[in-house]
Amino acid sequence: MKQSVLIMGGSYFIGKHVVEHLKHDVHITVLNRGNKPLNDPLVKERIADRNDQKALHEALKDATFDTVVDISAFTHTHVDTLLDALDETALKRYVLISTSAVYNIDKATAPFKEDDPLGGDSPFKTYAANKIKAENALFNRLNAEQLVILRPPLVYGEDNYVLRERLIFKLLETDQPIYVPKTNNHVSFVYVNDLALHIKDSVLNTVDPGIYNTGERQTYSFFDWVDTCAKVAGKSHHIRWFDPKNPDIKAIDLFPFFAYDLTLDAEKIHKVSHHETPLKKGLENAYQDYQTIKDTIVLPEKMLNARHNMNKK
Repeated sequence: MKQSVLIMGGSYFIGKHVVEHLKHDVHITVLNRGNKPLNDPLVKERIADRNDQKALHEALKDATFDTVVDISAFTHTHVDTLLDALDETALKRYVLISTSAVYNIDKATAPFKEDDPLGGDSPFKTYAANKIKAENALFNRLNAEQLVILRPPLVYGEDNYVLRERLIFKLLETDQPIYVPKTNNHVSFVYVNDLALHIKDSVLNTVDPGIYNTGERQTYSFFDWVDTCAKVAGKSHHIRWFDPKNPDIKAIDLFPFFAYDLTLDAEKIHKVSHHETPLKKGLENAYQDYQTIKDTIVLPEKMLNARHNMNKK
């Protein structure tokens, strides 16, 4: 008998791919605000803003689920209000998509391992702190044997609405310079379909309960990433290095990653969930997807202003 799975989120980037990979194996219900209906006969859709506790209870009042896949929990309140609205006695597994930003960069050294200290002065600040609270809320409410927590690094691939690789593709195709922090830090990536398949394996019990970093085991410098984007696009890049510590600029406005090493030890997940797409192959797929929407991509105003200020120097 197929299990019943509730996916919080599910219409956009990561969630969309999770639904596609899971919908033939389980009974899926997606809950979100309904801004982008899936209109898929294999997927039930319930509409509620999870920040509205009353609406959440109303949307879930007659449902029970074996598993929750929570892609949209950003605070401990999101976790608590969802569990309050569910029949916890029926719940066998809760899969939370957390983040690599939770690691304490002052007390641990990259590549970060799952048992490294959390917290500290993360460049992601409130986002990271709230994700830690969301993880803790789950451990406070459920047994560890029910929990799978996945901590992805930088997620990329088809449908990525966060302007990262699409931004670089746009700059390459319009023959514009690309400003890169001269620290040339190393980062880890996870291709969205690999992450979706890790989630699928977690739902189908291939992955044991626990906390797992995800991502490709090879890491890349900022230059490597830009250079690979250029290669898959068949373009030449024009890199201009800048000092991210310059007080007159906000580095994140010029380049889509914070200037620190964000690499993960992902050996644990790859022992039980064998999905690892090399960056070049994943970016080739992302570039093909970019071609279908490239006319809609515009540089953010804050980036245009930062680039203008750099050009004046």
